[in-house]
Amino acid sequence: MALVGLAPPASIAAALAALLVPPAAAWAQEDASDNATATPAPETTPAPAPPPDVMAEAGATPGHPDWSLEYGGRLFVRDTLTRVDVADDSIWRHDRALDQARLFATYDRKKLRIAFEVELAGGDADLKDTYIRLKPVDLLWIQAGRFKVPMSFLWQESKWSLPAIERGVLSELEQDNRGLPFGGIRGEGVSLEARPAVLLEPRFTVALFHNPLATGATPLDPSEDVTQDLYARIEVEPGPWLRAAASFGWVGYTSRISAVESYEHMPMGGVELAVDSHYLRAWLEGYVGESFLYQPDGQTSGTFAAARALVAGRFRRPVDALWRVEPYVEVSVLDPTGDESGDRLTEVAGGTSVAFSKHWRLQLEMAERIAEGVLAPVADSTLIRLQLGAAFSEAVQ
Repeated sequence: MALVGLAPPASIAAALAALLVPPAAAWAQEDASDNATATPAPETTPAPAPPPDVMAEAGATPGHPDWSLEYGGRLFVRDTLTRVDVADDSIWRHDRALDQARLFATYDRKKLRIAFEVELAGGDADLKDTYIRLKPVDLLWIQAGRFKVPMSFLWQESKWSLPAIERGVLSELEQDNRGLPFGGIRGEGVSLEARPAVLLEPRFTVALFHNPLATGATPLDPSEDVTQDLYARIEVEPGPWLRAAASFGWVGYTSRISAVESYEHMPMGGVELAVDSHYLRAWLEGYVGESFLYQPDGQTSGTFAAARALVAGRFRRPVDALWRVEPYVEVSVLDPTGDESGDRLTEVAGGTSVAFSKHWRLQLEMAERIAEGVLAPVADSTLIRLQLGAAFSEAVQ
């Protein structure tokens, strides 16, 4: 019987490069196709430009406005079927909810940015990314306000730009009524970011965030406790489609449930990769550190480990009626501590995102959560989600 030989390594490498980085002509053809099928904007008569002397008096350059305002919003309406195993029975539940109803505005003027983002789902206004960003000198950014902690490429990515409905179970778990640092935390903080113009285009970020326990029901004493959480991050771009990062956190928790006197800072760190090519997008992340997750005795101990990956194919305009189709698979794993067995949680999910235009899409996802034992953060369960999303964004100058 004849055997089929393996392709030479050089051929494999060439095929992989062709998948990740297609020829420039392919990009141009795709962009031309998008533009050719776009709905033309209605013709309007442009407003007359201000006289040059008026613009100069205002500090602007003719033809180059020194400010811009972008505003928009997005809505997510979601149906969820949930199966939970209770004893020997399976219980199903159906929920329909407005997952997001968000408005934003971003004003840029020279070296200043002012951003507002408000979440209205749930009936109350909740501030999201709302901050002031300054660029006092070249290569340096200073940001203050409420924004995301600098950990996790997946967390930094907007939900609207992700193919998956959720970022995985690591972004849904909470400890002391706040998310996991590597899963997703927003807070009141101050950050410094340096972007030197050197090889690999590195970004160095250091940030301090106010710990919510400092202003809790039993507040911390700032004369005795460090009320700030420290984060640091370095990010590089080895290639046009690849980013890599290492992140570190020094975050305050109580080592015993509801015992403020046990407050201490716990170190953690991780490595992250993000791929964004023409046909493939992927995020891979892993984290370890001192465990801040409570055990059955109500205390923390040992070391935690967590990892997650999201891989999606990207098909642009597969047919005339569709703008983009992205099938994806997603895996998340959390081991709360190495001191206990039977507490590991694994989630495996898969689905697809079908965008009918840049402004609306439909997503379907199925996730299976597998608990190693009774000590896992959540029990065995199945989630089936169907989500309709719509968004708009406009810019003026």
